[in-house]
Amino acid sequence: MTGVIRAAEDFRARGASITILVAEDSIDGRACDALGRLDWVRAAGALAERETPLRVASIPQNPLTYFESSPGFATMLPAATGGTEPGLLMPIAVVETLGLTLGDPIQTADGPTTLGGTYEYPDDGRTTGMGYAAIAPIAPDSKFDECWIDAFPVSQATIELLYTAIAADSNLPDTGPQLSQHNLQLGKPVNPESAFAGRSTGAFPLAGFGIGAMIGFGAVWLRRLEIASAFHVGVQRSDQTVTLLLEALAWSCAGALVAFPAIALLTQNLAASDLIPVAATAALTPALTVSGAILGTLAAALLVRERRLFSYFKGR
Repeated sequence: MTGVIRAAEDFRARGASITILVAEDSIDGRACDALGRLDWVRAAGALAERETPLRVASIPQNPLTYFESSPGFATMLPAATGGTEPGLLMPIAVVETLGLTLGDPIQTADGPTTLGGTYEYPDDGRTTGMGYAAIAPIAPDSKFDECWIDAFPVSQATIELLYTAIAADSNLPDTGPQLSQHNLQLGKPVNPESAFAGRSTGAFPLAGFGIGAMIGFGAVWLRRLEIASAFHVGVQRSDQTVTLLLEALAWSCAGALVAFPAIALLTQNLAASDLIPVAATAALTPALTVSGAILGTLAAALLVRERRLFSYFKGR
């Protein structure tokens, strides 16, 4: 279960949950930014690449790929400061190379500007081009080439929402708008709820209940001669049944007492929102195993009859 959750977290952390709608000079920046205000959307913003790269005075021989973005794009990329100052957004690696801090002036061929924010762009399968770049946030009422949205799980409803970012007065190319995934290395998006429900260990609670019931029943049934003999010499059925149930509780709980600390250890690094449901689901297997053992013991105890003592003796 923790593997399914961590896979979903890794999917988001590596940008695979970001869907991009590409429609050259046809994206309404204001409409694209508005998608970021939806409850299940982490971030949304519009982007367009300038034809001319940005030349920085300190590294004129290595111009940066130059993008313009809507204000909403400032929190799209990992470890983004969100544009705390007016000015350019630049990768942390480039900022460290230039020795800059937030708010520092930057001299470019287009004129002076400042460092407004930073972001990370790890080499983890994402589309290339933004690891050595500069992004200039501009007014959202401009037209852009791409609308990015980070929503997980990725659904058809998310895709349909993206199309609302296309400007009403746009002239779309004959091929129409194109959809792409920001990071394809982790494969296509999957529904984490379906992956969780389809996990190979999903049947363990019912299997534990069945196995516990069989062991509990068998442990008593193998002693049917002993139990019937006790009835024959005057032991009350209620007393004998309680004794058998206490014995079953002792041996079955021994396994549960080992399982519960193991569950706590394996789930300790989960987020608070995941910890309780995952631990409770995992604890269901030992809990049902104990329940099955108790019910199996009770069923076998009720089936043993004193009048069949001779038959038990012959069957031994």
